[in-house]
Amino acid sequence: MSPAITKILEAFSVTHAAILDGTTGAEEVNGDIYGVENASIAPDLGSYDNVGDDVVKNTWKWFNKAVISVQAGYIPFDLIALVYGSTVSSSGSGASIRYELPLWEKEGENVTARPLLIRCEAKDSNKNVRWFEFIFYSCQFAPLSFTGPAYKDGLKLNYSADVLMSSINETGAALARDAVGRLISRAKS
Repeated sequence: MSPAITKILEAFSVTHAAILDGTTGAEEVNGDIYGVENASIAPDLGSYDNVGDDVVKNTWKWFNKAVISVQAGYIPFDLIALVYGSTVSSSGSGASIRYELPLWEKEGENVTARPLLIRCEAKDSNKNVRWFEFIFYSCQFAPLSFTGPAYKDGLKLNYSADVLMSSINETGAALARDAVGRLISRAKS
């Protein structure tokens, strides 16, 4: 018998990042960000000190948005087309097939916001293996960028997005309170 599942969790490694389709849950991905090497999530916060009699009487704090960065070692043509509203064209067949995708089109500067999943391997405090997931409801992607190519490190594809407050979740259902997303600890299946 395994120990009880706890609400205390440690996450280790990003195993998956995916664009969600906006109508189904986190299990139904629309496009994998294949070969994630690293990802970062940082809140953009603000504050204001209310001053009176030459002292700070109160501090107001607020959340503006979050910024996500994901770096991958693979270039998935279908995912890029999905996020930026492009079309992958192909010609030829077999080993001589050729794929082509526009890079940095004008229409790709401001694209439709999409939900995003970032999944990490995790264990709870009783050492039960779990998934730890970030589900972000509204990610406004910036144009792609590249790092490299570099000797013995290759070419890396960089995605970045502003995560905005949303009144709906990743399936389009209304939220009781606006949020950027949610955290999930679930059994590894």
